[in-house]
Amino acid sequence: MSEDAYRVVVTREDGHWLADVPGLQGAHTYARSLPALDQAVREVVVLAADLPDEAMPGLVLEYHYHTGDEDLDATALEVRQLRQQAGELAAAAAARTGQAAAELVARGLSVRDVAALLGISPQRVSQLTARAS
Repeated sequence: MSEDAYRVVVTREDGHWLADVPGLQGAHTYARSLPALDQAVREVVVLAADLPDEAMPGLVLEYHYHTGDEDLDATALEVRQLRQQAGELAAAAAARTGQAAAELVARGLSVRDVAALLGISPQRVSQLTARAS
């Protein structure tokens, strides 16, 4: 868990999602859906931590779900972790692609050759190298 994140423990009970923020006294809330719960948690964290309302959208919340089905919880956690890793890899690939495209074009390779080498379109190479200059 990151230092600036709030840990949120979520459980399911009688058709509602219940949330508890253990690091903040009195930070408990509930909602019928998880998107609604996220908003309610943000509101309760702002109140319990005595933060300005403007801090609400930027709060880092680390959810720990307990649906009552350990297999479901484990599967959902695995999927969330894989999606996070995929996002991080995609960002790294995008950054490195831009660097490589600029470097290859600067070394005299054609836009079409760079596109073939990197597995992207020539138009994308042109976009990336235009940004680099």
